[in-house]
Amino acid sequence: MFVGVYALYAYFNKGVAYAFLAELLLALGLVMILLNLKHYVLVMNKPVKAILFFMGIMLMAIVPALLKYPLKAVAQDASMFLYAGFVFIVFLFREQQNELLQKIFLIYRWYPLVVFLNFILVSYVPFFQSFSLFGGVPMLLYKYGDMAVHLLICSLLMLCGMIRLDKKWTIINVLLITYLFLVIATYNRAGMLSYVVGLSLFLWVYRKRFSPETTRSYLRFMPLLLLVVIGLYVNTRVDENFQGRKVGLDQLKQNVLSIFDNSVEEGGLSDNKVWRLAWWYSILEQSTHGSHIFLGRGLGENLAVINDVKTEDENLRSPHNFHLNVLARFGYPVFLLWMGWIWLHLRKINVRRFSDFQILILIAFLAFIINASFDVYLEGPMGAIAFWTWLGILYQSDTETIPV
Repeated sequence: MFVGVYALYAYFNKGVAYAFLAELLLALGLVMILLNLKHYVLVMNKPVKAILFFMGIMLMAIVPALLKYPLKAVAQDASMFLYAGFVFIVFLFREQQNELLQKIFLIYRWYPLVVFLNFILVSYVPFFQSFSLFGGVPMLLYKYGDMAVHLLICSLLMLCGMIRLDKKWTIINVLLITYLFLVIATYNRAGMLSYVVGLSLFLWVYRKRFSPETTRSYLRFMPLLLLVVIGLYVNTRVDENFQGRKVGLDQLKQNVLSIFDNSVEEGGLSDNKVWRLAWWYSILEQSTHGSHIFLGRGLGENLAVINDVKTEDENLRSPHNFHLNVLARFGYPVFLLWMGWIWLHLRKINVRRFSDFQILILIAFLAFIINASFDVYLEGPMGAIAFWTWLGILYQSDTETIPV
């Protein structure tokens, strides 16, 4: 069941967000932990201790928030750390770790093909543009930043040989990954940044592990690959999305340039960036006043209303930045601990005693963090289930952990 739910969120993303499968899985996981408490092994290290602290702070904040705000608003805000419970659910699979990994690898084996077909169907078949099963959200509606992180994980698993394919399917997957990356880069700058930074860091860390012969073989293959993919990309004719962006080399160029230049206006790129920065500045400014410095605003309040931010979506309550969301809700002490927790992971990326698989997860962790810095990502199940699951897998194999 765990892998099945993970696959649904990986393959269909926002389309299953309102099925509440992740929340149901969390509840069932807690029951399973309690039923198997005698045999349950809690893997404990500094990051896990910090996670328990974050979850404890969140639980303590729920009670006073419920006295002032609606249950739905409080539950939505509280989920940002309660999803960390997936780390402890993964610990249930300690004896079946390899089996769990093989099933997750299988999800990513088919990920490029499934997501490519989803993109084609939602782009060219009107039925799938509105077809929904949960919460009125189109089933094939996918957030491209989220797609970039999963695509990076798939790419790294292939490069490390953890997804084994014959030559034909390897070529197909590489073509699909390259094409999907161009689509992501067209629609989502955070996704583009997450993928590029993650892949570049991987290639730098492993630069000495690729033989000159292997490197030359890849370089010979790249021109033909790019020719085929760019040909397919420039001939993709789809309507503009809600932000006025559409697939094409001009839009791709604008997206790249807009990261460094606010004068790029097409597709609402500049306005989108200014809107985020204005909201973030408001949070930073208000977090220096009174009790907000140490305690934050707690749960339940709509940060968009507090910070006088105009949004088209009335349900948007939190800034497109998980870290500033932590700051606004819990103040500087918890925020600084959160940033230190992130550093505990990132500083290990180039540690030689770590296995290739552990380094892969840490690089994926960085991609998750980058995407969460520009989108409402880890606050919801689409990003949270994958993020905390991979961390649970990492902690299981961390040589510094001590079973208690």
